[in-house]
Amino acid sequence: MPQYLRFIPLGGLGDIGRNMALFEYGHNILIVDAGVMFPENDMLGIDLVIPNFEYLRDKKDWVRGIVISHGHEDHTGALPFLLQEIEAPIYSTRLVNALIDHKLKEKLGRRHKVALHDVTPGEDFRLGPFHIHTVPLTHSIPDSMALAIDTPVGRVIHSGDFKIDYTPPGGGGPNLSRLAALAAEGVLALFADSTGAERTGFTPSEKTLEPAFDQIMRAAPGRVIIASFASQLYRLQLIIDIAHRYGRKVAIAGRSMEQNFETARRLGYLHVPKGAYVRLPTALKMPPEQVTLLITGSQGQPEAALARMAANRHREIALSPQDTVIISASPIPGNEEVVGRMINQLVDRGVEVIYPPIAHVHVSGHASQEEMKLLLSLVHPRFFVPVHGEPRHLHLHARLAESMGIPRERIIRLRDGDVLELGPERAAVVEHVPGDYVFVDGSGVGDVGPQVLRERDVLARDGFVAAIIPLRKDTRELASAPQVITRGVIYKDQSDATLTEAEAVLLDAVQRSKKNRNALKSAAIDALSRYFYKNTRRNPLIEPVIVEIDTSGQ
Repeated sequence: MPQYLRFIPLGGLGDIGRNMALFEYGHNILIVDAGVMFPENDMLGIDLVIPNFEYLRDKKDWVRGIVISHGHEDHTGALPFLLQEIEAPIYSTRLVNALIDHKLKEKLGRRHKVALHDVTPGEDFRLGPFHIHTVPLTHSIPDSMALAIDTPVGRVIHSGDFKIDYTPPGGGGPNLSRLAALAAEGVLALFADSTGAERTGFTPSEKTLEPAFDQIMRAAPGRVIIASFASQLYRLQLIIDIAHRYGRKVAIAGRSMEQNFETARRLGYLHVPKGAYVRLPTALKMPPEQVTLLITGSQGQPEAALARMAANRHREIALSPQDTVIISASPIPGNEEVVGRMINQLVDRGVEVIYPPIAHVHVSGHASQEEMKLLLSLVHPRFFVPVHGEPRHLHLHARLAESMGIPRERIIRLRDGDVLELGPERAAVVEHVPGDYVFVDGSGVGDVGPQVLRERDVLARDGFVAAIIPLRKDTRELASAPQVITRGVIYKDQSDATLTEAEAVLLDAVQRSKKNRNALKSAAIDALSRYFYKNTRRNPLIEPVIVEIDTSGQ
């Protein structure tokens, strides 16, 4: 019988997103979450970033199931890609499974034959050697769960994304008594959300947003247009209730918002008063002061509803100076510049724009330091592993745990791909498996790597130069003068003189070079790189093209 439980994070330790963790005992693997990360500014042309599944490819038969802690994209978005590689049942709540089912049908079509098992928060179930106790906690979406997992070497607890909100708009709240009862039996290790480790105090409740939204809805002269994450169902419920209070009809713009709204309403997670909701075409014909629009695009995504409205590209909605736009979200790290640019566009269009921190229209779904301390004191684990966060968040959470009395040697800082072996008296990183980014670019998955991104960055920043070198096939001599073509390198009024000089430099380099392909390409790149840097202070991507011309028939 194996002596150790292995914990392997494949994403989420070092960045915000693509959360995925494996618990392995013998030839048994339990997967917790499988999320995406949205591309950073320097990931040009990339649609999504997903975890690296390489470690699982020869262990497909070991996977006993996938447990999803809650319904956000950074925990569910990679499932369509993972399920093309392995077959495994999914266990989550009724709401989360409905969202996943829609996602899988959309992405996989008829190939979607995955078994989805509904779990009621607070329910227990078994997968191989893992006995899983679910614990209701609060986040920005209903049915968020912590997991207490019994294994042959001890009980471990995974917090999922959490905060301690006693008054969420949908009712309910965290079941701290169940968590404490499970912890009282002894916890080998706690894996806990670190995202809010920089914030002191407690994270405010969703209910604290009500006064700001109430005042805005009451005073706005025209439409109130609110951009939020489509999965923030607690926020949507709050907005629907306040809009109804002031006789405003609610309409939706944005496909993901529509899908989540309809799913949550059908399952009873959103309570919409009769007549409070109308379709978008109906809302656009109504008096503006009677309308509230829920839209996507709080992160400045270029094809989401808000960005298209800001750029006057939306097919149905045109902004007017009487509109009030609320961005009910904080920028994800790395999105600050994009969101700032979008706000500027909205201001230039004459609308009133309200966003954090100028008004209290957003609260985090993640625990602050005092809630993290509360969890640590309730669970009192033997070992502590901070998860879900950038390096600074993980570091601060580790220091917080130390301040709560957990010895430094029992606090383990991991990175994606580390393999942590856990036993009753031991926790050690024993190896490293692939945990790097896998890029999704259009229909391609994993076929774009760092070298392609570097080339795209050079193209965007410094432009492109093609060096056309025509050679006689038989003699390897020049068939005609080489030609230089540029894009995004030089201004039009400089182009003639610069290109003439560049072609002279290329000609000289080719004449001096050996005539094999590699030597010619290297000579062209070296000569043109030096020339363009000296004259433009740019480093364009240079691509030599050798054209062999058959002159034997002439």
